[in-house]
Amino acid sequence: MIIGVIGSRGTVPTANNATTSFLVDNKFLFECPSEIVQAFARFQKNWNEVIGTTNNTELEALGRPTFGKISHIILSHLHFDHWGGLPHILHRIVLLEKEKRELEPLNLVIPKGSTLPLQLRMKHVFSLDDSNFPLSDDVFLYRFLAIEVGIIINKLLKIIVIGVGESIILEQGYTLSCEHNSHLPQGSVAYKIIFNKVKLDVEKARQLEIPFNSTLRQIESNNESITIKGRSIKRSDIFRDINIVLGYSGDTALNPKILDFFSDCNVIIHETTYLAQHESYHLDLHTDLQSLVEALEDFNNLFLLLPIHFSIRHTSNEVKLAIDQIDKKKFMIRDTLTTFIIQMDHKSIIALYEKPSSLRKMFKPER
Repeated sequence: MIIGVIGSRGTVPTANNATTSFLVDNKFLFECPSEIVQAFARFQKNWNEVIGTTNNTELEALGRPTFGKISHIILSHLHFDHWGGLPHILHRIVLLEKEKRELEPLNLVIPKGSTLPLQLRMKHVFSLDDSNFPLSDDVFLYRFLAIEVGIIINKLLKIIVIGVGESIILEQGYTLSCEHNSHLPQGSVAYKIIFNKVKLDVEKARQLEIPFNSTLRQIESNNESITIKGRSIKRSDIFRDINIVLGYSGDTALNPKILDFFSDCNVIIHETTYLAQHESYHLDLHTDLQSLVEALEDFNNLFLLLPIHFSIRHTSNEVKLAIDQIDKKKFMIRDTLTTFIIQMDHKSIIALYEKPSSLRKMFKPER
């Protein structure tokens, strides 16, 4: 699994950093802030620099990230800093990818009940008396986005409404589920994506002189040894089962439900607001770093990535110092001021890459 950080600011973007959004395996975009097009262009440039300065075959095989490769946009809630860029992407589709998306619509995943606050605001400003208020989430959003884009977008966009406790298959090997995160009374969730796939060791297969044809599928689907060119080949000789569980909480209060929901995660992306308990803490639902780390003390072999929601309250040096001073933890913590790409392989971090200008590899475990 490759996790790319598109943006990591909290609420208010800057010239060089968008609000929180990230991309999984160049297919699944979590959150879509209003500055997504510009942020994505920076991400593409940084990606190219990584490819140009490393020999990372997995990144090369995944290919350059593009909007056309995105199959799903996954929104945690409908606050503008999390979804305001959606009309821009739809405008782009209308201009550049209409025929493609008519055959393969862009999927939009939203929490059940997430449009109700927007519908209530619009009801006060505009007349919705001719509709059966409130409308279902998908019907309302189709209508709203059609107004924003200027055309009916039902053929270009497929809206998927997910309820708390439900799971959906994004595509083979990827399962998405959600839990209410208390940021809003309803329609606001934390997500978990479970990645289950089988990986072929190409180099080992070549060493064993296994033909790259139906023989590979036969080995993969067979628990018994198969004899090839006088050798007894087992599935485990050339195939590995990969399992990664990624948890994402945007604007999330720290609560027992979320901790339980994330209990099997290998990596958690969590927005925080303060470094420690603050006098105005009660006014804000977001978690402070100190309380978050204490709550996660029983989590082993976890990678915690912190989108800097507290970037509007703390300097980068303060954030780095606070993270460096955390001790007695059983997991790794990184902030997104520097972390740009996270590469995982079966519950383990293989490599982390910094944002430019250095773009040097930050972490690589000894083999």
